[in-house]
Amino acid sequence: MRFFMSCLVLLGLFSLAYAQDPEQQPDVPTHPMDALTGDEISLASKILKEAGLASEKALFAHMGIIEPDKLFVKSWKPEAAFDRKALVIFRDRQKTFEADIDLVTKSVVANREVAGAHPPVMDDEWERAQEAFQKDPRFLAALEKRGLKFGNDIFCTPNSGSHFPDERIGARRILKVPCFTSREKLHPQLSRPIENLMGVVDSETGEVLNVFDGEAVPIETVPKGYGNELPLQDAPILPLDLISPNGSNIKITGNMNVEWLNWSFLVRSDRRAGVVVSLVNFKDRDRPREMIYQMNVSEMFVPYMDPNPTWSYRTFLDVGEYGLGYLMSRLEPGADCPFNSFYGDLTFPGDYGGPYTRPRAICIFERNTGDPAWRHYSTGRKTVAGEPQMELVVRHIPTIGNYDYVIDYIFTPQGNIRVRAGATGFDAIKNVASADMQSPSALEDTYYGSLIAPFSVAPFHDHYINFRIDADVDGPGNAMLRDAFVPQALDGAGRKSIWTLKTQRYATEGPITSDHGQVGGENWRISNPKTFNRLKQNPSLWLNAHHDATSILARDDTPQQRAQFSTAQFWITRFKSNEKWAAGDYPNLSLIDSGLPTYVADAEPIADEDIVLWYTMGFRHMTRPEDFPILPTFWHELTIRPAFFFDMDPSMTFNSGRPLVPEQQQ
Repeated sequence: MRFFMSCLVLLGLFSLAYAQDPEQQPDVPTHPMDALTGDEISLASKILKEAGLASEKALFAHMGIIEPDKLFVKSWKPEAAFDRKALVIFRDRQKTFEADIDLVTKSVVANREVAGAHPPVMDDEWERAQEAFQKDPRFLAALEKRGLKFGNDIFCTPNSGSHFPDERIGARRILKVPCFTSREKLHPQLSRPIENLMGVVDSETGEVLNVFDGEAVPIETVPKGYGNELPLQDAPILPLDLISPNGSNIKITGNMNVEWLNWSFLVRSDRRAGVVVSLVNFKDRDRPREMIYQMNVSEMFVPYMDPNPTWSYRTFLDVGEYGLGYLMSRLEPGADCPFNSFYGDLTFPGDYGGPYTRPRAICIFERNTGDPAWRHYSTGRKTVAGEPQMELVVRHIPTIGNYDYVIDYIFTPQGNIRVRAGATGFDAIKNVASADMQSPSALEDTYYGSLIAPFSVAPFHDHYINFRIDADVDGPGNAMLRDAFVPQALDGAGRKSIWTLKTQRYATEGPITSDHGQVGGENWRISNPKTFNRLKQNPSLWLNAHHDATSILARDDTPQQRAQFSTAQFWITRFKSNEKWAAGDYPNLSLIDSGLPTYVADAEPIADEDIVLWYTMGFRHMTRPEDFPILPTFWHELTIRPAFFFDMDPSMTFNSGRPLVPEQQQ
């Protein structure tokens, strides 16, 4: 969706025709937490239609498993029976419904209308809005005013519309439709936007509610030499690749049960979250230990900073408005992942109630980073002892309009988990009159963005990616701790100051913000106060956040009100099975954030309880010429490190017996 959704529609059709061997993953559930299979997806919609609850014109915005109780999942043994229930969200007769389906008894457990709720945008609506606007006489007249005529070089790409009270759209499902001219054929990102022209379309009826036709901006072509001539490099880069000469350490069974060194976890697809990682355990000597019960992307807020009416509405909530699984792209071996990766096809529910398969939607691979995991040089013996750093990567890449988000879950032998997001693709471009910063209108043109190529401004914007991390550190009875680095004055001769740690335990649910008045800084940990390591310390997971920007938009600004999760780096809640999404179940066209602010409103106690961490990976994009024509991947990450969890570094157990290397032999 967004700027080039038409490419994604074609990608989806290609995926349906070229799915990999279906025997790669069994089309039967093998674990209670497995994603719905293709047969289960078809069965769920069939049950609803045969019960007369969904018409033939119903659009299915979401189908996913209703997860069994945590205690059942943790105690379940292979080959034991388990129930299968599905949550189905569908749009029918311009109303939204939720249904709970028992796939074993083939019955409807519950069906309820959710008044005023809007599920994510679907292809059927996107195409209806595009077609309606491109036929509207007001749109055609606006093109003529600009010296343009609708044809193959003009295309419009509907966006989620956001919702502003003064628009008075009522219960309508709207999309807002900007347009482009594709005079540049080499790269689609060099297509030129048609500024100050936008449609507002009811995506269910196809009615064009409004056409914004402002002052025409001349459309200038980017000169040669700005990414529109290939090759861009004087000489090709010699290829590098990862190899496993003695075979892989990765073992994958069932639908996607992964084992690597001492790690084990389950991976499943989800139309909204993309990929969900569950039951993350680490085998400590001979004892499997719980770390993370579940983690996934929960929401993504991307507000643009241009007040022009055709830009200011762009305050996207990509997970709830579109779905990362819905827009997951096929991975290319050698470019997206190493050639020797495990590539998995993933099955998703389609808009009309049947399944579709996205080939190579996920890759899993191990790599030597080229860094030392540990090393030491002995000056006495003149020898080097050390081991290379290894890691396992689970990757998927949703393509959301102009942005591609590389989402990684990375596991290391030391017991670390890195949650990483890389933003790439290309910047959204605004067409302007300035060829360079000495042009007469340059200061005005670049007030809300940077000139990144002639006649091309990329407006400033933010990215706030929220990860839901249900951490069970040696079990569910955990506590959230803050370790503050506190300076301390010393009396007497010699040193005048040192620092020490002051640990605080959070008592209730709520947002957790950094104390900028704390001079020495702070760390956060999730700890189990009931278990101990060999030194009688409580095991914990240390949250090492590398990107901590939070939103600075006005709190009463409508986009901010519907994405309040972005105002804090961390939120902590008490576990509830129905609290899954940081901006609520239905953020599309919402006016308030019915997620985290609602979840914590009752300020329930969290000490020694089953708690859930919500981490907002926030970063502001100050655009630059180096982003054009392709945005080099910007990486952002959270590292979850064991602290007092193990009795020693667990990676030492993987020492390959590499001999000490004397200096004279190097």
